[in-house]
Amino acid sequence: MGWKKGSVIIQAKPYVHVICKKFTEDRCNFCFKSTEEKLLKCGACKKVMYCGVPCQKEDWKIHKLECKVMKRVPDTPTDSIRLYLRLLIRYLTGSAGEKRSKDESPCLRSFNDLMSHADKIKTDTSRYELFKIAADFLRGYTHGILQLPNEDTLLEIFGKMVINTFTIADELLQDVGVAVYTSPSVLDHCCWPNAVASFDGINVTVRAVADIEGDSFTNVFLSYVDPLATIEERQQQLQQQYYFTCTCDRCSNKESDAMMLSIEGSSKDELTKVKDCIEKVETMRKDSVNPKQILEVCEKCLNEVKLPFGNVQLVRLTGKAFDAAIDAEQWETALLFGIKNYKAYSILHPPYNPCVGYLLANMGKLLMLFGRLPEAMLHLRKAMENFVVSLGDSHHLYKQVAEMMAQCEAELEHQEQLKSLQN
Repeated sequence: MGWKKGSVIIQAKPYVHVICKKFTEDRCNFCFKSTEEKLLKCGACKKVMYCGVPCQKEDWKIHKLECKVMKRVPDTPTDSIRLYLRLLIRYLTGSAGEKRSKDESPCLRSFNDLMSHADKIKTDTSRYELFKIAADFLRGYTHGILQLPNEDTLLEIFGKMVINTFTIADELLQDVGVAVYTSPSVLDHCCWPNAVASFDGINVTVRAVADIEGDSFTNVFLSYVDPLATIEERQQQLQQQYYFTCTCDRCSNKESDAMMLSIEGSSKDELTKVKDCIEKVETMRKDSVNPKQILEVCEKCLNEVKLPFGNVQLVRLTGKAFDAAIDAEQWETALLFGIKNYKAYSILHPPYNPCVGYLLANMGKLLMLFGRLPEAMLHLRKAMENFVVSLGDSHHLYKQVAEMMAQCEAELEHQEQLKSLQN
């Protein structure tokens, strides 16, 4: 039994989901899809947008009560507050014990089955304070609308939220929302996972990225953390977020850390300079600074340091320089940064990580732009090999790469025909 590489393990619709606040006016707040058509605004609260009546009707099952609360709030609440509110609404309407057999394949869990770690949150000063703030906020704005449960139940629901939240990525792997899924939450963590979660709108699909023996879900692992994080960073995040210490092979073997932390041939001052630049660039992006200015900041720093190619801070900054060059339409510069980063990217990411496929696809597209068709075809083929396993052949990125490959093949064939005529 088990699962073959590329096969679907779990598919599910969200139990509760919320779009990121920054996208509330640009995308449908239910299906998360962007559209050129004007979005419909909820006539009552004026804070929630939809691409059409079907999404508005479907969301009304929860928004009917949420809307009354949203009308009272001066501004749209944070993503986590909205997610918490929606979980409370579902709890109060009696759906916490339902197994979503129509929405999940296979159906494994209900919301009641999820772990909360409420006892650990009580002893976690910073997180317990966040719970108190969230609970007080909801008590204030739901008064007379919702009859909230007791403190222990509020904490239990809060705990299940923070432990089981997934970040939803769109068709270009950009984070656009957060959600709680019931059955997919059964899957444990590994820093070198054998499965990957991808999204079609708000629906999640978990696929095997390696052959997995046995039919037990205890043999299936997702990564909960950034693969470009060091052992110390990963362990800290896992302990703070999920209350466990990872003992996987990648955490036991410090070979990748030696590469990620190496400053051979450089200095600690150069490492500090890169870290400071990353923080500056992140601030500039949040402030919507012109991409050309961001690119200039990245290039200046990268030209001044000589860190080893696999140093994770250098990889992170080069990645930001690549993104800035794409946004600034500086195609030649973007290609140079992509080429510079690919080797380290492919080594430090687990096999079939979609981020590596996305870099390959972008490099292939840029190589086509510059007429380097054989190289473009090589990169596009590698991207397709990644996506067919990690995302499946129905995903937008797979289809996009397939179209580029067809175009590239046609252009290569045309060039061969011209050569034949010339000879």
